[in-house]
Amino acid sequence: MVDLLAHVSQCCSPHCQYPNCLKVNWLFQHGTECKTGHFGVCVLCKKMWYLLQLHAPSCKETECHIPRCRDLKEHSRRLQQDTDARHRAAVEEILRKRAADIAGNSG
Repeated sequence: MVDLLAHVSQCCSPHCQYPNCLKVNWLFQHGTECKTGHFGVCVLCKKMWYLLQLHAPSCKETECHIPRCRDLKEHSRRLQQDTDARHRAAVEEILRKRAADIAGNSG
């Protein structure tokens, strides 16, 4: 699947023989023109986003040419930072409460 997305992102041939190239290329083209969009009810856009979301987490290229890859990786990175920050805050709160309990019991 990753090979197909990489191929489609750089293919310009209207008669390409690469398996499923024309279908995925059409799907990407649809995604750029669709008025309903991924957040609406468009099944085709949802399929396109599904393919992109499968690709992005495993992509290690800094200059990936697959549409929206960098955006999805950045979004994922921000979500992870938010999760890490909430986890740190929860751990700090637990440690603060334990310290307060110890200070209260020693007095």
